[in-house]
Amino acid sequence: MNQSGPINKTMGLGVTHTTRQKARDAIRTHFASFVPAQVVTLTPEMCVRAVDDPEFRSIIESAQIVVADGVGVRWGEGRLSGLKPEKIPGIELAKWALEEVDRIAGRVYLLGSRPDVVAKTAEQLSLACPRLTVTGYRDGYFNDVEESDVVLSIASANPHLVLVGMGSPRQEIFINNNLINLNCGIAIGVGGTFDIMSGSIRRAPAFFRSTGTEWLYRTVTQPGERLARLPELFRFINLVLKKKAVL
Repeated sequence: MNQSGPINKTMGLGVTHTTRQKARDAIRTHFASFVPAQVVTLTPEMCVRAVDDPEFRSIIESAQIVVADGVGVRWGEGRLSGLKPEKIPGIELAKWALEEVDRIAGRVYLLGSRPDVVAKTAEQLSLACPRLTVTGYRDGYFNDVEESDVVLSIASANPHLVLVGMGSPRQEIFINNNLINLNCGIAIGVGGTFDIMSGSIRRAPAFFRSTGTEWLYRTVTQPGERLARLPELFRFINLVLKKKAVL
Protein backbone atom coordinates (compact mmCIF):
# COMPACT_ATOMS: atom_id res chain seq x y z
CA MET A 1 0.00 0.00 0.00
CA ASN A 2 1.05 3.61 -0.49
CA GLN A 3 -0.26 7.05 0.34
CA SER A 4 -2.41 7.31 -2.79
CA GLY A 5 -4.45 4.23 -1.91
CA PRO A 6 -4.17 0.55 -1.10
CA ILE A 7 -3.24 -0.46 -4.64
CA ASN A 8 0.18 -0.39 -6.25
CA LYS A 9 2.27 -2.54 -8.53
CA THR A 10 4.68 -3.81 -5.92
CA MET A 11 2.34 -4.70 -3.09
CA GLY A 12 -1.02 -5.10 -4.79
CA LEU A 13 -3.77 -4.87 -2.21
CA GLY A 14 -1.54 -5.45 0.79
CA VAL A 15 -1.95 -9.20 1.31
CA THR A 16 0.96 -10.33 3.48
CA HIS A 17 0.34 -14.08 3.75
CA THR A 18 -0.63 -15.66 0.46
CA THR A 19 -1.27 -19.25 1.59
CA ARG A 20 -3.13 -20.93 4.41
CA GLN A 21 0.07 -22.55 5.58
CA LYS A 22 1.93 -19.24 5.84
CA ALA A 23 -0.93 -17.67 7.76
CA ARG A 24 -1.20 -20.66 10.09
CA ASP A 25 2.54 -20.75 10.74
CA ALA A 26 2.49 -17.05 11.62
CA ILE A 27 -0.48 -17.46 13.95
CA ARG A 28 1.20 -20.40 15.70
CA THR A 29 4.30 -18.26 16.23
CA HIS A 30 2.28 -15.52 17.93
CA PHE A 31 0.39 -18.03 20.07
CA ALA A 32 3.74 -19.30 21.30
CA SER A 33 5.44 -15.95 21.79
CA PHE A 34 2.48 -13.86 22.97
CA VAL A 35 3.83 -11.01 20.85
CA PRO A 36 0.43 -9.59 19.82
CA ALA A 37 -0.56 -9.57 16.15
CA GLN A 38 -3.58 -8.25 14.30
CA VAL A 39 -5.07 -10.43 11.58
CA VAL A 40 -7.08 -8.72 8.84
CA THR A 41 -9.22 -10.79 6.48
CA LEU A 42 -9.28 -8.37 3.58
CA THR A 43 -12.45 -7.81 1.53
CA PRO A 44 -13.18 -5.59 -1.48
CA GLU A 45 -15.24 -3.25 0.71
CA MET A 46 -12.28 -2.78 3.03
CA CYS A 47 -10.05 -1.94 0.06
CA VAL A 48 -12.52 0.71 -1.10
CA ARG A 49 -12.74 2.19 2.39
CA ALA A 50 -8.94 2.34 2.55
CA VAL A 51 -8.90 4.53 -0.57
CA ASP A 52 -11.21 7.08 1.08
CA ASP A 53 -10.01 6.85 4.68
CA PRO A 54 -6.27 7.32 5.34
CA GLU A 55 -6.62 6.22 8.97
CA PHE A 56 -8.25 2.95 7.96
CA ARG A 57 -5.62 2.47 5.26
CA SER A 58 -2.96 2.87 7.95
CA ILE A 59 -4.61 0.14 10.01
CA ILE A 60 -4.49 -2.31 7.10
CA GLU A 61 -0.89 -1.36 6.38
CA SER A 62 0.20 -1.93 9.99
CA ALA A 63 -1.57 -5.27 10.46
CA GLN A 64 0.91 -8.10 10.90
CA ILE A 65 -1.15 -10.67 8.99
CA VAL A 66 -3.41 -9.81 6.05
CA VAL A 67 -5.12 -12.56 4.03
CA ALA A 68 -7.43 -12.56 1.02
CA ASP A 69 -10.96 -13.16 2.25
CA GLY A 70 -12.73 -14.20 -0.92
CA VAL A 71 -12.42 -14.30 -4.69
CA GLY A 72 -12.55 -10.51 -5.15
CA VAL A 73 -9.34 -9.76 -3.29
CA ARG A 74 -7.71 -12.85 -4.78
CA TRP A 75 -8.52 -11.54 -8.28
CA GLY A 76 -7.45 -7.98 -7.49
CA GLU A 77 -4.17 -9.04 -5.92
CA GLY A 78 -3.39 -11.28 -8.87
CA ARG A 79 -4.15 -8.59 -11.41
CA LEU A 80 -2.14 -5.90 -9.64
CA SER A 81 0.90 -7.71 -8.25
CA GLY A 82 0.97 -10.98 -10.16
CA LEU A 83 0.59 -12.90 -6.90
CA LYS A 84 -2.24 -15.38 -6.64
CA PRO A 85 -3.09 -15.69 -2.96
CA GLU A 86 -5.24 -18.50 -1.71
CA LYS A 87 -8.78 -17.55 -0.77
CA ILE A 88 -8.89 -17.69 3.03
CA PRO A 89 -12.39 -16.85 4.32
CA GLY A 90 -12.33 -15.21 7.71
CA ILE A 91 -14.66 -17.76 9.25
CA GLU A 92 -12.43 -20.63 8.13
CA LEU A 93 -9.30 -18.97 9.51
CA ALA A 94 -11.09 -18.25 12.79
CA LYS A 95 -12.27 -21.87 13.07
CA TRP A 96 -8.78 -23.16 12.40
CA ALA A 97 -7.35 -20.77 15.01
CA LEU A 98 -9.88 -22.07 17.53
CA GLU A 99 -8.90 -25.65 16.73
CA GLU A 100 -5.26 -24.71 17.28
CA VAL A 101 -6.07 -23.08 20.60
CA ASP A 102 -7.95 -26.26 21.53
CA ARG A 103 -4.92 -28.36 20.53
CA ILE A 104 -2.63 -26.42 22.86
CA ALA A 105 -5.29 -26.24 25.61
CA GLY A 106 -5.26 -22.47 25.31
CA ARG A 107 -7.59 -19.58 26.00
CA VAL A 108 -9.95 -17.51 23.84
CA TYR A 109 -11.95 -14.33 24.43
CA LEU A 110 -15.03 -13.52 22.34
CA LEU A 111 -16.06 -9.91 21.74
CA GLY A 112 -18.98 -8.73 19.64
CA SER A 113 -22.48 -9.40 18.33
CA ARG A 114 -25.61 -9.45 20.53
CA PRO A 115 -25.48 -10.75 24.11
CA ASP A 116 -27.47 -13.90 23.28
CA VAL A 117 -25.41 -14.66 20.18
CA VAL A 118 -21.97 -14.33 21.78
CA ALA A 119 -23.15 -16.34 24.82
CA LYS A 120 -24.40 -19.12 22.54
CA THR A 121 -21.12 -19.04 20.61
CA ALA A 122 -19.18 -19.48 23.85
CA GLU A 123 -21.42 -22.40 24.79
CA GLN A 124 -20.98 -24.08 21.40
CA LEU A 125 -17.19 -23.65 21.50
CA SER A 126 -16.98 -25.20 24.95
CA LEU A 127 -18.79 -28.27 23.64
CA ALA A 128 -16.88 -28.53 20.35
CA CYS A 129 -13.43 -27.78 21.78
CA PRO A 130 -13.18 -29.39 25.23
CA ARG A 131 -9.51 -28.48 25.83
CA LEU A 132 -10.09 -24.83 24.92
CA THR A 133 -11.06 -22.39 27.68
CA VAL A 134 -13.37 -19.47 26.91
CA THR A 135 -11.88 -17.07 29.44
CA GLY A 136 -14.44 -14.38 28.76
CA TYR A 137 -16.96 -12.94 26.36
CA ARG A 138 -19.17 -9.92 25.97
CA ASP A 139 -21.35 -8.28 23.35
CA GLY A 140 -20.23 -5.48 21.06
CA TYR A 141 -22.65 -2.89 22.41
CA PHE A 142 -20.32 -0.65 24.35
CA ASN A 143 -19.38 3.01 23.96
CA ASP A 144 -16.05 4.83 23.97
CA VAL A 145 -16.23 5.44 27.72
CA GLU A 146 -16.67 1.72 28.38
CA GLU A 147 -13.92 0.63 25.98
CA SER A 148 -11.13 0.81 28.55
CA ASP A 149 -13.05 -1.60 30.81
CA VAL A 150 -13.51 -3.98 27.86
CA VAL A 151 -9.79 -3.90 27.14
CA LEU A 152 -8.98 -4.52 30.80
CA SER A 153 -11.36 -7.49 30.85
CA ILE A 154 -9.62 -9.03 27.84
CA ALA A 155 -6.14 -8.37 29.22
CA SER A 156 -7.09 -9.94 32.55
CA ALA A 157 -8.22 -13.08 30.70
CA ASN A 158 -4.74 -13.42 29.10
CA PRO A 159 -6.13 -15.14 25.97
CA HIS A 160 -4.10 -16.75 23.23
CA LEU A 161 -6.82 -15.67 20.79
CA VAL A 162 -9.26 -12.76 20.70
CA LEU A 163 -12.08 -12.92 18.16
CA VAL A 164 -13.73 -9.54 17.56
CA GLY A 165 -17.06 -9.70 15.73
CA MET A 166 -18.18 -6.08 15.53
CA GLY A 167 -18.18 -5.57 11.76
CA SER A 168 -15.73 -3.58 9.68
CA PRO A 169 -14.28 -1.01 10.22
CA ARG A 170 -15.14 -0.93 13.94
CA GLN A 171 -13.49 -4.26 14.73
CA GLU A 172 -10.25 -3.37 12.90
CA ILE A 173 -10.14 0.04 14.61
CA PHE A 174 -10.70 -1.52 18.04
CA ILE A 175 -7.93 -4.09 17.56
CA ASN A 176 -5.50 -1.56 16.15
CA ASN A 177 -6.10 0.94 18.95
CA ASN A 178 -5.80 -1.60 21.74
CA LEU A 179 -3.58 -4.42 20.49
CA ILE A 180 -0.61 -3.76 22.75
CA ASN A 181 -2.89 -3.72 25.80
CA LEU A 182 -4.93 -6.86 25.06
CA ASN A 183 -2.31 -9.23 26.53
CA CYS A 184 -2.98 -11.76 23.78
CA GLY A 185 -1.20 -13.60 21.00
CA ILE A 186 -3.60 -13.04 18.10
CA ALA A 187 -6.61 -10.76 17.53
CA ILE A 188 -8.81 -11.35 14.49
CA GLY A 189 -11.73 -9.28 13.21
CA VAL A 190 -14.38 -11.86 12.30
CA GLY A 191 -17.44 -9.85 11.26
CA GLY A 192 -20.62 -11.92 11.53
CA THR A 193 -18.85 -15.19 12.33
CA PHE A 194 -20.52 -15.50 15.74
CA ASP A 195 -23.92 -15.57 14.03
CA ILE A 196 -22.82 -18.67 12.13
CA MET A 197 -20.95 -20.32 15.01
CA SER A 198 -23.96 -19.88 17.29
CA GLY A 199 -26.33 -21.31 14.69
CA SER A 200 -28.23 -18.05 14.29
CA ILE A 201 -27.40 -17.93 10.57
CA ARG A 202 -26.65 -20.86 8.29
CA ARG A 203 -23.44 -20.77 6.28
CA ALA A 204 -23.54 -21.43 2.55
CA PRO A 205 -23.53 -25.14 1.60
CA ALA A 206 -20.19 -26.77 0.77
CA PHE A 207 -20.83 -26.62 -3.00
CA PHE A 208 -20.96 -22.81 -2.99
CA ARG A 209 -17.91 -22.55 -0.74
CA SER A 210 -15.81 -24.91 -2.84
CA THR A 211 -16.70 -23.22 -6.13
CA GLY A 212 -16.11 -19.67 -4.91
CA THR A 213 -19.78 -18.76 -5.31
CA GLU A 214 -20.69 -18.26 -1.66
CA TRP A 215 -21.49 -14.66 -2.61
CA LEU A 216 -24.23 -15.98 -4.94
CA TYR A 217 -25.80 -18.01 -2.15
CA ARG A 218 -25.80 -14.97 0.12
CA THR A 219 -27.27 -12.78 -2.61
CA VAL A 220 -30.19 -15.20 -3.01
CA THR A 221 -30.76 -15.72 0.72
CA GLN A 222 -30.00 -12.16 1.85
CA PRO A 223 -30.83 -10.04 -1.21
CA GLY A 224 -31.27 -6.71 0.58
CA GLU A 225 -27.95 -6.81 2.37
CA ARG A 226 -26.01 -8.15 -0.61
CA LEU A 227 -27.50 -5.82 -3.21
CA ALA A 228 -26.60 -2.87 -1.00
CA ARG A 229 -22.96 -3.92 -1.37
CA LEU A 230 -22.96 -3.86 -5.17
CA PRO A 231 -21.90 -0.20 -5.61
CA GLU A 232 -18.77 -0.81 -3.51
CA LEU A 233 -17.99 -4.02 -5.35
CA PHE A 234 -18.27 -2.30 -8.72
CA ARG A 235 -16.08 0.52 -7.45
CA PHE A 236 -13.49 -2.01 -6.26
CA ILE A 237 -13.40 -3.61 -9.72
CA ASN A 238 -13.05 -0.19 -11.33
CA LEU A 239 -10.22 0.78 -8.99
CA VAL A 240 -8.31 -2.40 -9.75
CA LEU A 241 -8.76 -2.02 -13.49
CA LYS A 242 -7.73 1.64 -13.46
CA LYS A 243 -4.66 1.04 -11.36
CA LYS A 244 -3.68 -1.86 -13.58
CA ALA A 245 -4.02 0.35 -16.62
CA VAL A 246 -1.97 3.28 -15.34
CA LEU A 247 0.76 1.72 -13.23
